[in-house]
Amino acid sequence: MKFMNFSTSFYLGVFVVFTFLLYGNTLNHDFVLDDSIVITENSFVKQGLSGIPSIFSTESMVGFYGQQKSLVSGGRYRPLSIAVFALIHQIFGMNTKVFHLFTVLFYLTNVLILFKVLLLLFKERIPKQSQNLLAAIITLLFIAHPIHTEVVANIKGSDEILSFTGVLASLYFLLKYIDYRNWVHLVIAMGCYFFALLSKETAITFLAIIPVTIYFFRTTNWKLLSISFGSLFTIATIWYLIRGQIIGSMFIDAVADNLMNDPFLAASTSDKYATIIFTLWKYIALLFFPHPLTYDYYPKHIPIVSFTNPIVIWSVIVYVSLILFSIKGLIKKNIYAFGIILYGLSLSISSNLFFSIGVFMNERFIYVSSLGFCIILAYFLLIDSHKIFKNKNIAIGILFGILLAYTGKTISRNQVWKSNLVLATTDAKTSVNGAKSQTMAGGLLLEQAQSTHNPVEKQQLLMQSIAHLQKAIDIYPEYIDPKLLMGNAQYELSKSPHKALKYYYDILTINPSHSNAHQNIQFVIGKVEDPSSKVKLYEEYVMHSIEPAVIYFLIGNIYGQQLSDLPKAINYLDQANNLKPNDADIIINLTTALSLNKQFSESIDILENAIQSSPNNAQYYLNLGLNYYEIGEIDKSKSSFDTAVQLNPNLNRSQFPV
Repeated sequence: MKFMNFSTSFYLGVFVVFTFLLYGNTLNHDFVLDDSIVITENSFVKQGLSGIPSIFSTESMVGFYGQQKSLVSGGRYRPLSIAVFALIHQIFGMNTKVFHLFTVLFYLTNVLILFKVLLLLFKERIPKQSQNLLAAIITLLFIAHPIHTEVVANIKGSDEILSFTGVLASLYFLLKYIDYRNWVHLVIAMGCYFFALLSKETAITFLAIIPVTIYFFRTTNWKLLSISFGSLFTIATIWYLIRGQIIGSMFIDAVADNLMNDPFLAASTSDKYATIIFTLWKYIALLFFPHPLTYDYYPKHIPIVSFTNPIVIWSVIVYVSLILFSIKGLIKKNIYAFGIILYGLSLSISSNLFFSIGVFMNERFIYVSSLGFCIILAYFLLIDSHKIFKNKNIAIGILFGILLAYTGKTISRNQVWKSNLVLATTDAKTSVNGAKSQTMAGGLLLEQAQSTHNPVEKQQLLMQSIAHLQKAIDIYPEYIDPKLLMGNAQYELSKSPHKALKYYYDILTINPSHSNAHQNIQFVIGKVEDPSSKVKLYEEYVMHSIEPAVIYFLIGNIYGQQLSDLPKAINYLDQANNLKPNDADIIINLTTALSLNKQFSESIDILENAIQSSPNNAQYYLNLGLNYYEIGEIDKSKSSFDTAVQLNPNLNRSQFPV
């Protein structure tokens, strides 16, 4: 089949225009999703250049969490992309437009290098008149594929882009080395591979992919293949040793405490692998028909299934067929087999087959794998379509139809990534059973409700928030995040402490020490104006509290200061003192209540014991002086007042009774 061929420079210009046509609408987008982890709330990034040493010397989540956490197997060490963010911040600040522009430019660089690599690959495999065009069609399909929107529209996805750029550049210079035997090319290839590994660990799959690619498109000379593999293996070893020194082994299991950290947590081994095979089919389906797309492939958008599920059975048949075909094609160096191998090897590390990645699947995980699909599709349309379509215009029409459909889908999908609110509320409609998107939508609608002054609009937003949060709770009843937000939303809507407290107490049945739940309980109770009602709520809460002394203290103060019930005040303050015996506030309030209740001797005993451990507390001496005065011990009273003034010269000695 003959199509019109153009020069390399013409195609490069087309790629530039096409990339900005597709992704130019992301330049006005906000920071979204994990951008907070790697950019806006990352302490190292906000330090600019001065934060780069810390970025390279710690696990990639430390800049956000402040410490290393085992959230995914083996942790993350992706310093290069985060260092790039720090550099951008140093120069431009937290300018979203600039960050998005750089992400698009990274993507453009990626596709331009891809085109150059494809030209080198096909120069010995494809007739000269078709080489440029085949490379261009593959590149155009890659640029346009909507599965890439998550990577490009979400700035955090730069790690995927930079990593793939690095491995492509490494492949390019290895091909140059094989063609010209120039050792400089080999050294540059090794440097590019190190760049890729520092961007994202998934580049490790190219330790296999690059030699396989060289075998397919260049030579079966085992010496050259060994040099290529050996150079990459050397770099991978150096990278692994550096990574190990900084964050530990790559094979340490993550600490999963809920389904959002490990979606297979409650699944049997059989069902786990059946579900993985189920998701592997969904990846293929999304490559052929990328709709609908969502960021939420968490539980329970993807269901746990068994090997009796028809899709699982079909997926097994498809993948076994692909594996057998690729093995046979490996020997014959079949282009379709290469596309399948590229797809499979690059996806393998994110497939959940070998270790848990903390989510069922994600569109960004087939960013690299999609190239295999594009190679297969383009090769068929340009080279082999005549075997099926007698009229070459049919293949041309299919190609333009695909590119047009991809273009429309990519541009429209980008709009969904405009902000967290748009993304969450849109994808909650797609991932109807996705607890993550439902929770995010509910939380963001709650934030919007809290910021509006229009009571009607506020109520509408709160009702929408509650609907999403209730859906999340229904999907995953042990999910703490939506329960916490639901308590907040219910209180915001009704100001009823009971409606809010129900959800906070539910959280404590799951995690008795959940700090935010305890904080919110105390906040809600603290807002109650009626002292009797407040006391009742505190009395219900004290058995759940992680600091019951604080709650007893609050109850005692209410009885003493608002309800004028000194015996009960003393009772609760005494319980607080027993639990927290050296707390100055508790001791001062307890002894004050005892004095007001004419229990001067008990008050004196407590104060004298307290002074033994805290001899520099002026308030202790002041209270002690007042107690001695009340029982007629004037000399001891005067001595206590004098000591109080010595410790705190701001006290007015003339106001004391003696």
